[in-house]
This record gives sequence, structure tokens and C-alpha cells, in this order.
Amino acid sequence: RIFPAAILLLLLAGAAAAWWWTRPHLQPLEAGWTARVVVIAGDGQEGWRDGHPARAQFVDPFGVAVTADGTIYVADGGDSPRIRQIAPDGHVSTFAGGERGFADGTGASARFNSPSALALGPSGMLYVADTGNNAVRRIAPDGRVTTLAGDGTPGFNDGPAPDVRFNGPVGVAADSRGRVIVADTYNDRIRLIELDGTVRTLAGSGEPGALDGNGVAARFDTPSGVAVGPDGQILVADTANGLVRTIDTDGTVSTAGPPLPNGLLRPAGIAAGPDGEIYVTDDRGWIVEIAAGGGVRVVAGSRPGFLDGLGPEARFRRPSGIAVAGPGRLVVADTGNALVRLVASVSHIDLRPPAPPHVAPRFDDEAFGRLPLLWPVPPMGGPHEIAGTLGETRGGAGAERFHAGIDVREIDGTPVHAVREGMVVAPIATGDFGTLNEWLRVGPLTYVHVRVGRTRRNQPFDGARFVPTYDETGRLVRMRVKRGARFGTGDTVATINAFNHVHLNVGWPGEEHNPLRFRLAQFEDTVPPTIARGGVRLFDATGQGLTRRARGRVIVSGQVRIVVDAWDRVDGNLPHRRLGLYALGYQILRADGRPAPGFETPLQTITFDRLAVTPDAARLVYASGSGIPFYGRRVTRFLYTVTNTLRDGRASEGFWDTTLHPAGDYIVRVLAADFNGNEAVENRDLAVTIVHAEDPEGTH
Repeated sequence: RIFPAAILLLLLAGAAAAWWWTRPHLQPLEAGWTARVVVIAGDGQEGWRDGHPARAQFVDPFGVAVTADGTIYVADGGDSPRIRQIAPDGHVSTFAGGERGFADGTGASARFNSPSALALGPSGMLYVADTGNNAVRRIAPDGRVTTLAGDGTPGFNDGPAPDVRFNGPVGVAADSRGRVIVADTYNDRIRLIELDGTVRTLAGSGEPGALDGNGVAARFDTPSGVAVGPDGQILVADTANGLVRTIDTDGTVSTAGPPLPNGLLRPAGIAAGPDGEIYVTDDRGWIVEIAAGGGVRVVAGSRPGFLDGLGPEARFRRPSGIAVAGPGRLVVADTGNALVRLVASVSHIDLRPPAPPHVAPRFDDEAFGRLPLLWPVPPMGGPHEIAGTLGETRGGAGAERFHAGIDVREIDGTPVHAVREGMVVAPIATGDFGTLNEWLRVGPLTYVHVRVGRTRRNQPFDGARFVPTYDETGRLVRMRVKRGARFGTGDTVATINAFNHVHLNVGWPGEEHNPLRFRLAQFEDTVPPTIARGGVRLFDATGQGLTRRARGRVIVSGQVRIVVDAWDRVDGNLPHRRLGLYALGYQILRADGRPAPGFETPLQTITFDRLAVTPDAARLVYASGSGIPFYGRRVTRFLYTVTNTLRDGRASEGFWDTTLHPAGDYIVRVLAADFNGNEAVENRDLAVTIVHAEDPEGTH
């Protein structure tokens, strides 16, 4: 039930947001302007709901285009792809499409397949990069959809429109003459559709690379965005290269702008400002500006996530399309958050309310968990040996991180199957080709330590969803999976590589959830965790070990860190296997075993239900000396600092404050539990004596 006051708040917020990007601004835009980010439309949950901007829902908002009157068009993919329209008053409606397919027609009778970028031509025609249909479509102002070029078959061919073929075009733009520029993404080329429909290649050899030069001598790698500058120069978001490229009117390809300190990761969308500035969306969650004079800065965004606010504070999750709505006003498709957002100069915004309280994008773990999770190897009904769990420490000294999923042990060459039906939504869904860490991402699932789309002998599976790339000698050097590729449960997506296990992540990158939460089929764990003998250790606030004893008890005072050496095993594990735990904590007991005040129940401080988003979280949770043999440790060892906290993905430092207890004898009891609730019993207690400043010798 929504109270009238809340409804009024949402209505006002939506109306205010719409007014911000449609109202005229007469004052000039200041150099180095400060941005503020607000939501234009969407509630952050996936769906195809039209209506009020605060209640509207998107599934895969990727491309955006803005008309002179402030109307925004949004390419929304997913299983029911359509082109959405946001009116100047904020109302969201469906302009064309609604079911997946390839058909011309008017409005809802038209069919698209993973529409990506949008572009407006000078005559008001809207152009669509229809990625899954390997075509470029156009929509007249009355909603009539026709195919401009491409017959639905992936390939490469220039010439008259009926003979033309593209391979998963993601980017599209239109110049002042009405010609259409296409980022033919998986052909690694930039193509031009002339006014008579003839298609020719402007730049790119068809082989992935990062090479400047003239025309087809240049090389791109998975270019996903194109735009046209005020001087006719073509701008390219060269996604896999992490670069912005330019194509001059004579066909010369150059690399634009000085590099950012950390570089672009995967630029996806690109737009040109009226004064020669370039705006780029990047997979790091950044909106980047390249000034006409060459300076580069991050206008908005800090790291992946969701947050409205001033530029450096704001967060985006996989921003894709971007369009310039006016000086200092950018419309961004925040794809991963299922939102359309405004990035605007604070001098061009008069009202600054926060985002409506209902906007809280998140991975829908409840919906995902409605079906049991299958195993990624045959038999998919399980069981198989788990060789690693979420939250285990990985990386070498100084580069510690959390393991983001589960490892399933099988031999090199074992087929890897999709555990859930899903769709590839990003232009780049694979990485680290030919290495032990090669990966594939399909929807919220990531498969690692695999050979994507090929057998143990590097024979490709199929050409419909997988895009193999060969060098001049015929050697396979890359395997890509196109945006819009769909996989059903049980489809073979890869084979296990020489690492002899497949790693499975569930959830958004960097915010993964523990796969064990999703009822992994026939998973059994009746084995309690183990705490090493003498595995409970104490340290003072400076990190010095507390080893002084009296009457067999460790002497403690002040702020104390509690560290435990513990691990788990599950049914079916090899004898040497050590796995990470799910929950840890501690309890302080009196000498007679009764709980001390404030510790009537154990204090559960660490829960590995999802991956931590706090920087340096792994170093807070794990004490020095933790690690696995792959990263140089002699044996697998997990040393948990149980006085620190990891909850809901956020980590913080903490201590046991002994000054809150009277001096005397106590027992420190450590909680060490696995996902099924089995707890370690042996070696969990450590006898201590608390002393205070007036009792330095520990007598009482």
C-alpha cells in the first residue's frame, strides 16, 4: 500500500526530473562544469512497464537518443525487445516492437532482436542498431519500422542494401546529410550507409587490433559506439581496446585524447558535444569528457553501483548509450541499473531533490532462487566435488581479494553447460583468451577457467553465437560471444581448461552472491568445520601477538583482535581439501561457561552471503599468512579476524573491548560454521584473563 504523500512525492520527483532536461538554459556552460546525476525514468527493477517515470521499468536499456523537444528514445532489449519513448513530461510508452523477431511494420507489429544504439537523422528518422538481427533499422516519426540494410544473416559484405551483411552491429550514428555510420562490432569495422542504400567500409581491416592508419589499414577491436562531431569527424568507442578513435573526412584513423590515469576499461557509448567535446560511457561506471582542447576528465561516476548526486559521488552500473540533450546535459542509459539518467551541470539545475526512495537497483536473488541451481558440468543434477567457495582469500601479498563463487572440480576438456537460460547483454562477454582465467558471462552468471565456445582441441562449437577470430596463419586467437546471444539451460558453452575445475559466479560483477544460497542440486555437507589445534590466537590493537600467560590463561587487556585458523570440508571432498567457511564470530564466556553480559548469544561478525564491495575487505577479514598454494602458500590456510565485520557485503574493523568486562577469568569461544550450519566444536575455546591498568600483573 502506497500512502498519498508518497505518491505525491513520486509524482513531483518524476515531473521535476523531466523538467530538468527539457527546460531551456540561457547562461553559457562554464568550463570544467560540475555535474549532478539524477534518475529520469525507471525504478531500478527489470520489467517493461510503461507509465509514470517513477514507476516505469526497463530490462536492458542500451541506446538513447534525444530530440529537440526533449523526447527521449530508449532501445530496450531482453526477451521482449522494444523501442521506448520518454515524453517531455516524463511519461514512458512503447514506440515500436514488443516481441523478439525480425519484422518490419508499424508500432507493436515490428520486431527487433537485442536493439542497441539509437541515432536521430536530420529528417527525424530514428535509426536502430538491431544487433541480434545483424541489421540496421529505421523508424519514421509515425512509428513505421523498415530495414535499412542487413538481411538477418551474420557476415560481411559491402554493396547495395539487399546484398549487405553485418555481424552484430552495436553502434549507429547519422551525419548532417542523413548518411548512417555503423559500428559493425564483431567485424571490427566502421561502415557507412549512403543515401542510396549502398554500404561501404570506412575503416577497419576486419582483424581485431589497435592500429591507426588510413581506412581499411586501421584496426579496431569490438567497436561498439559511433558518433559524428560538429565538423563531420566520426568518433568511435573502440571497446575492447579501451580507446576513443577518430576517423577524419579523408579516412584517417587516429587515437583521441590523452589517456586517463587508470585508462578506459570498456568504452561503450559515445556522443559529440556542440563545441567539439566528446562524451564516453565506460564499464568502470564512468562518464568521461574529452575536451576539444584535448583534456580528459571523469564528469560523473566513481565505481560500479547506484547513487545519485554530484559527479564524483554518483555511481553507474554498466552505462551504455549516451546522448547530448544540450550544453551540460547528458542522457545516459544506465544499463546495469535498468534506468535512464541525467548528467547535468549544477548551474543548469534549479531543483535538487534526491532520487525517489523506491529506486534501489539490485540483483533479484529471490527470483533467481525460485529454481534450484544446477551444476555446470555433467551430470547437471550432481553431485560433484566443490574445490572452492565464495569468500576464500585469493591473490598474492598486497593484492588480496575474495573468491567470487564456487569451484567445481572436473578434468580438462569436460563440457561446461549453462546452468540457467540467459542472454549476453554486454558487447564484450568473454576475456583472457587462452589463459587459465578465460571467462564467459551470460546474464548474471560467469564461467571461469574454461575454453569458451570450443573443445579441448580448440575446435569451435558453432558460428551463430560464438565468433572465432583467426590470425594470418589460421590460428584461433579469440573467441567472442555477441551481445544478444541466448543460451538455454544445458547448452554447452565451453570446456574446462587445464586448471581442472570450472568457477561459477552468480550475480552482478563485483557484487556476486554465494551460489550455495540457491539450492545447488544434491549438494551435501554433513562435515563440521575444523579449527586447528591452537588455532585461536589473540593480538593487540597494534597487531602484536598476545602470548603472555598466567595459570595457563592468555593475559589480555584493552582492545583485542581475535584470529582463528579454520577451514571446512564438504561431502565428497578429497582428504586434503580445505574450503572457506560461511559464517564466523565469537562469544565471551565467564570461567564457568555462562555467557558474559552482552554475549548472551554468539556475535556473528562475518557472513559470506555475497561478495564484499568494501575496498581492502579481504585484508580486513583475513590475517597475514592466509592464502592458497597457487599464490605461493605452502598449504591452504584461512586465518579469519573474527573481531572485524563483514555483513551485507561491507567490511569494517573491530575489536573485542576487554575494558567492558570486570577483570578476571573468561573464555573466548569462536564460532566457525559452514553454509549448512555445521559448527566446529573442537579447539574453539581459549582461556584468558582480563587485566586492567591497575592490575598489570594479572593478579585478582
